[in-house]
Amino acid sequence: MALLFAVAVCLCATPMASSQEFPFRNTSLPFDERVKDLVGRLTLEEMVAQMSHGGANNNGPAPAIPELGINPYQWGTECISGDVDAGPATSFPESIGLAAAFDYQLLYTFARAVSNEVRAKNNNYTAHGDYSFHTGLSCWSPVINILRDPRWGRNQETYGEDPWLSGYLGRAYVTGLQGNNSRYVEANAGCKHFDVHGGPENIPVSRFSFNANVTTRDWRMTFLPQFRACIEAGAWSVMCSYNSINGVPACANKELLTDILRNEWGFKGYVVSDQGAIELVWLGHNYTTGYIDTASACVNAGVSLEAHWRSCGCWSNY
Repeated sequence: MALLFAVAVCLCATPMASSQEFPFRNTSLPFDERVKDLVGRLTLEEMVAQMSHGGANNNGPAPAIPELGINPYQWGTECISGDVDAGPATSFPESIGLAAAFDYQLLYTFARAVSNEVRAKNNNYTAHGDYSFHTGLSCWSPVINILRDPRWGRNQETYGEDPWLSGYLGRAYVTGLQGNNSRYVEANAGCKHFDVHGGPENIPVSRFSFNANVTTRDWRMTFLPQFRACIEAGAWSVMCSYNSINGVPACANKELLTDILRNEWGFKGYVVSDQGAIELVWLGHNYTTGYIDTASACVNAGVSLEAHWRSCGCWSNY
């Protein structure tokens, strides 16, 4: 059920008019019952399409399912400094600048403003049948990686080098973005990049094939606490990262995505891969031997959705 949670979120987001009433449309029913009913109506091909189509560039949106009255859904949106990739919007400072204020309420207020614009833009785009990249409600933010290696090109997107502060401000962002309704979220927070991410960018030792060797003590004290804070704040999504952790790619890492995230922390949401990260389990890390083997390893480890970077030529070095 947890594996396909995101499918249900996407499908229920923008339903078409339908003459047939299905139980999953009955808003008085518990979400678990609605999810079970909806997933039970999907064919294997439809499940695969919903799990693998979305995210960057031309790979989205997740396709419509007309017989169930389901519209497409775009679950790739970047909201870290505002909804600026979706067209005219308020542009806010980078995360490292916001973090310098050491102000929980400031981060919360900023996230509330972003959430309002994300929801308004989604309403407008879907009303016009536009489901292109960055028009959805599922944000790939906040970035709560630890600023440790100056060779990483995205340090400015983090809240700095302190795990406690990163978790504290990440909690403010998650609660502000998702809103305080007890039943619905205004926009969907996605904490990334899970985990021990932020290595060098230079080829060939790049973030696409980097293996982070970390002790259990450092992992537990430095790289996991801020993500746990995000989950405790109610975040519905986590993005698994490009790198390996002690030899196991993050998106194929059962210890990370199932044992820790779901079983230990009680996470009920969905895990989305970083863009192209599933392909790189094979092509970058040589951990698997083919596409089927790779997809199976990632799904069994706990990945729910694949953000595939179609036709970008990004993996030409592998």
